[in-house]
Amino acid sequence: MLTMTPAAGMAIRTLTEREGATADGGLRIEALAPENDQPKFGMSFAPMPDELDQVVRDDATGARVMLDSLTAEQVSDFVLDVDDTLDGTAQFRLKPAK
Repeated sequence: MLTMTPAAGMAIRTLTEREGATADGGLRIEALAPENDQPKFGMSFAPMPDELDQVVRDDATGARVMLDSLTAEQVSDFVLDVDDTLDGTAQFRLKPAK
């Protein structure tokens, strides 16, 4: 199952609070068409999960990530992390779990 770093959890929580989301809001990750035989994913803010979404919750921060079943399968061995950029925004990335 997808896991997230504490930094990613805090960034998601900050994002959802900034967007004025309820406790059900979070980050949605969606599988996109592969490029050069490499998986590609899109990420966006979601005010609430879709009915069939799998929701990954970080216990420490309460951050939530929503995944459809196809995406959940593709990211099951990944860790969601975040990098801060020079302009103060968050750059999320998926990396293989160790």
